[in-house]
Order: sequence, then structure tokens, then C-alpha cells
Amino acid sequence: MSHGPLDVTTRLDRLEAANRVWRRLAVASWILLGAVGVLGQAAAPPGRPAVPAHVVEAERFVLRDSTGRIGATLGWERDDVRLALHDPAGRPRVVLALGGGPGLSLLDPDGRTVRAALVIGPDGAPGLALFDSSGKPRLAAALFHGRAGAGAGAPREPAPAVAAYDAGGVLRASFGLRGSNTAGLELSDARGGGRVLVQVPPNGAPGLALRDDAGRRRATLDVLADGTPALNLNGEDGRPRAALSLVTGRAALALADRAGAVVWTAP
Repeated sequence: MSHGPLDVTTRLDRLEAANRVWRRLAVASWILLGAVGVLGQAAAPPGRPAVPAHVVEAERFVLRDSTGRIGATLGWERDDVRLALHDPAGRPRVVLALGGGPGLSLLDPDGRTVRAALVIGPDGAPGLALFDSSGKPRLAAALFHGRAGAGAGAPREPAPAVAAYDAGGVLRASFGLRGSNTAGLELSDARGGGRVLVQVPPNGAPGLALRDDAGRRRATLDVLADGTPALNLNGEDGRPRAALSLVTGRAALALADRAGAVVWTAP
């Protein structure tokens, strides 16, 4: 099957739509993990019937050593049950809590700054986040529930995503693999705007899209499923203005007007 120089724009539109999906995944990966301040521990699963025993009830327990140093605390905080393990200086370093979902957070020696967090969101999606010394997110990974599988009642396919942030907490790079096994990588500028998108769908036809600072697609490079390579240059409105492709072994060039209508081709 042959393709005209401008015919690939349909596929590129699908590429751009997929790009928006990747951005939502990357942003959502931090939204999910941003609740580390209220991480938690779920209730223990039911076991054998309890043996009658004495019951000790309290709102808070504090474990101290012989010198009075705090080693651990267990109790209610901000309407949440938390277990905290303290270092020799008495500062909390490990916290288990429930919050919006069961999770674990690891703190800096200051006892306040979260440096790593592992959480399971309300929808059951697990996530991991790493923070810098100022508590800003730098790396996040999550296993989202992607699209539903084929057939009624089929489980949702997992959609793993990884996001990297700069020192200002701005999303700069994201990678994801959707349930359809389409891999995508996006690189963003200092404002968080996506500028470069690389995607490889299941059919193995790779695509590259470059966007300007307004988010408009200005250049694309694709190799279609039938092996046809195509380069497109777009105007400020995102419409194709020049296209170069290799169709059935012959190079083809097409130029279009502002409305996207082809006005010149060669050969």
C-alpha cells in the first residue's frame, strides 16, 4: 500500500492524541503519589478467632528505652492511625499510615522531609516516589489500571508509567507502556510543556513529533507499518506545509498552502 506525502498526517493525529494520554499518565503518577503526607497502613486481614485475653485500649502508645528516648509511636493522628519508628535521636524516620491508601514513607534525618514513599492508591494502583532533600518530587513510578481487556468482565490491563521532575518540581520526562503495549517517551521544557514525543505502537511503526513552545506540532518523522518513511513540516497552526516521503522506492515532495491543500508536488 502506498502513501502520499501528506497522507501520514492521519497517523500523526493519532500519535498526538496518544501523547495527551502519556501526559495524563505522567501527571497522574505524581497526583497519586502526592498524598504521601497521609500515607497509611491498612487493617490486618482476618485470621483465626482471637484467644480470650486481656485488652489494653488507648488512643496513643509511645515506646521508650531506659533513658526515655522514643523508639516508636502508635496512635491516632489527624483522623488516621499511624505507626512511626524513630532513630536514636528520637526523630521519626519510617511512617506507616492509611490515609487515602496504605503506604510507607521514609523521612530525612530532620524527621519531617519525605525522601521516599510507597503507596497503594484508593483504586488499588501501586506507586513509588523519590524526593530530593527539599522534599520535592524527582522520580515517580506507578502501575495504573489501563484500558479494560477484551470481553465482558475482563480485568483492566496494567499501564506502567515513570515520570522525572526537575529541581523545581516540574515534570520534564515521562515514559509509559499502555495495556495495548504501545511505548511512549515524552520530554518537556522547563515550564512542563511537552516538546518531544517518541512512540512505538504494537505494529512496530515508530514516530517522532516535535512541538513549539505553544504546544503546536511543527515537525514529525514517521516510519509507517509498511516501511514508508515520512517527514512533515507544519505551519504555526499545526497544519502540514511540506512533506517528504519515500513511496514505493521513489522520493516524493509535496508543498501545501495555509489551508493544508497541496499546491505543488514532485515528481
